[in-house]
Formats: sequence, C-alpha cells, structure tokens
Amino acid sequence: MKNKLLKPILLTLLASSLVACDSNEVADTSKENQENQIVEEVKEDNASDENKPASDNIDKDKLEDTKENKEELEKDTIEVEKKESEDKKEDSNKDKEKEKEPSQESSIEEDKNLHDKDGKYVTTLMAKLQGEPDEYLETSAYASNIEDDKLIVSGSFDLYANPENYDEVEHFENLEDHKFVINDQTEFQAVGGTAPAEKFTREEFLDYIEKVKDSGLALIIMVENGVATTVSISS
Repeated sequence: MKNKLLKPILLTLLASSLVACDSNEVADTSKENQENQIVEEVKEDNASDENKPASDNIDKDKLEDTKENKEELEKDTIEVEKKESEDKKEDSNKDKEKEKEPSQESSIEEDKNLHDKDGKYVTTLMAKLQGEPDEYLETSAYASNIEDDKLIVSGSFDLYANPENYDEVEHFENLEDHKFVINDQTEFQAVGGTAPAEKFTREEFLDYIEKVKDSGLALIIMVENGVATTVSISS
C-alpha cells in the first residue's frame, strides 16, 4: 500500500525534473542565439566602419594630391614667367649695349683704315686717276676732308717708316677713307723750293687742296706718336 502511494509521487517529481531540464535547454539555446546575433551585428558594424574610413581616406588622398599638383603647377608657372621676364630684361640690356657700342666689324674697319704708325705717308694729287696707278705714278689721291679730329684722304699711299730710307716702303691700297688723327698742333702748309712754307687753317687747306687736286703735287703727311704733325702739299 505504501509503495503504491510513493510511485505516483516519484513519477511526478521525475516529470517536473524533465520539464525543468527542457526549459533550461531552451533558455540556453535562446541565450546562445541572442549572443550569436549580437556578435554578427558587431562584426557587420565593424566591417561597415572599416569600409567607410577607407573610402573617405581615398577621397581625401585624391583631394590632397590634386591640391599639391595644383600648387606645384602654380609654382612652376611662376618660375617660368620669372625666367622669361629675366631673359627679356637681359636681351633688352644687350640690345641697349649693342646700340651704344659700335659693331665689332665697324671697329675693325676703322682700325684698319686709321694710320697711326709713325713715318712719312706720301701720295700724288691726281684726282683723275681715282687712286689707281698709271705708268708714271704708283699712288694717287683724289679727295680729302676733315671730320672731327681726323683727316680723311681718298686714294692710295706709300709709307716710309724711316723718311731717310726710300728703299723700305709699305704700300696702302686704294681706299675711300684713309684716316689720320690730327689735333690743334697739326700744321697744314704748302711748301716748295726755297720759299717759306705757306700756312693754312683747316678750312683754308681744304680749299687749297681742292684747287690743286689734279696738279701732280705731292701730299706728304708726317705722323709721330700716332698723330699727324704736318700735312704738306709739296712741289
């Protein structure tokens, strides 16, 4: 009788135990699912956060690169403009210097035609020959002028570096502008025979030489220290 009463009690306790176990398992499963869901959401958020800054960084890098390139381009442009400005200024200065100074070719030409070597320069006043020789004359002059401090004679000349030695002679070809430096001490004169020399001013000398330009008289120019000391028309 006692055993029959205990059996239902034991069955009831066992059933309660089973129900409690099932409830715990269900609770554990639910809890595990919730945790897994939270973990997945956290992962998704992290992935989203990681992707978003990467995109932002790329855009920011592009903007920085573009800004740097623009600044570099502007800097290069300024440097180029500055260089061009300096080159133009330098060219302008060179042009101005070139205008102020005579050309090298002109300077060489003038030096070639300027007779500053000491000695005795001799030619013959025979304008019709136009500076060319004939069967009697090797040198001749056909025109003369004075410009500033230079006597300019057109024709050809012989130079005797030693006026006493007529064997040593240097010939100068026919040119329009044989030049001789003159100054206030240069004497212009006409000489012949035993008569005293006739002195001229520069203007008087030019008038006189024009009158005797086909006379066959000698034009003699004495140069000392690069300057003509006497310019004589001699018979």
